[in-house]
Amino acid sequence: MIYYDCINESYEQSLKLGDSRTSLLIQALDHWENAVGEIKAQIVGSGSSLTISKGSGCRRSLCLSLLDESGELTPGKNSVIWYNRKLRLIAEYKPRETSGDTYRFTLGVFVFTSTGEQEKLIRLSGVDKYANLNGESRLGAVTSPFTTDISSGTILVGDLIRETLLRDIGNGYPIDPVPPKIDPFFDSCPLFADIALSEGQFYGELITRLAEMYGADCYYDHGGHLVFSRKPTNDQPYWFMHLGHIYRFKDKDETITEGTTLRTHRFDGVNCVTVTADSAEGVIVSYTAKNRNAESPVNVKAIGERYADPPIRYISLGDGSAGGEEKCREYAEYLLLQRTRDSISEDFTCRFIPHFDVDKVILYKNEDYVTDSLSVDLGNMTMAVKASSVAFLPMNWSVEGYE
Repeated sequence: MIYYDCINESYEQSLKLGDSRTSLLIQALDHWENAVGEIKAQIVGSGSSLTISKGSGCRRSLCLSLLDESGELTPGKNSVIWYNRKLRLIAEYKPRETSGDTYRFTLGVFVFTSTGEQEKLIRLSGVDKYANLNGESRLGAVTSPFTTDISSGTILVGDLIRETLLRDIGNGYPIDPVPPKIDPFFDSCPLFADIALSEGQFYGELITRLAEMYGADCYYDHGGHLVFSRKPTNDQPYWFMHLGHIYRFKDKDETITEGTTLRTHRFDGVNCVTVTADSAEGVIVSYTAKNRNAESPVNVKAIGERYADPPIRYISLGDGSAGGEEKCREYAEYLLLQRTRDSISEDFTCRFIPHFDVDKVILYKNEDYVTDSLSVDLGNMTMAVKASSVAFLPMNWSVEGYE
């Protein structure tokens, strides 16, 4: 039986035993993401990699070195590699047992950024579909000044995101035909300030602005869906603890490559972020998020207050100030969480685990860690993992005896 993006007891048991085979399936897609073929070319040599990082924007990048014996991968309008064509990368995991089960995990949907050919060797580079939003693929350009108009009626954030994705790119195709995964909160959340785009910008930048205004994560997931979600920012360590583990590394785990564990401390760490907002009425509100977690080595009592650059981030409240401090708090705590994870992390290399992703919780050294980035070597099927201790993440409330 073939299982798709399924984690069951048999799969987990096989991972622990290390008794398996993992291969890659590469599907060619049209703009609507219908599979139009399978790329059967062999991955050769070094340099084939998949990188996944946390945060909003473009998360996934892919490089493939392929042996193209038939010449089918030469770019052209009749080739699987051309404008408005995409690629879906799938890990095919087969336990070495007699059941015959196969587990397929989608690793991402990518748009092509470049190719290089040398005799029968072709190198493909691609990134996830955020390239169609941030201007990298040059789609969805603003040709005349654009602005929302909340004075004419309520504009719901969820609707605005969907309308943006369905904008015509000039040939009857939408920017993204795949329905997004939007937090239900935003389906009833009104836009509180107008957004203006000028000529030369891209409509996708509107979605990026919304993510900044509401402290939301905005990115494409492994299946090629735009995700727009907000995270609880109060007591952040406990939010991650509630997620549960996607994998539990044993105390002396054989899957981890010996000698690859590295703890990194960046001494430009940030433990304070201030967000200030003003409205058309002249009302100014502000909020400073501080890392007061006594267990965190970069808390303000341990190393002093260290602010982000720039020290103050500004957002607009539009025509009113209602809920202004709360909006500032949400965005400030979101930024503080991201910056803290940038400054304290641990790295290790292990065998490729197909269902791994970023912003997930793992058990490592008998403690909870949240994954920050993955870099997969698709040639030898190993991956370098960067993760942060959940216990070190910022709390924005006072601990007894701390202050």
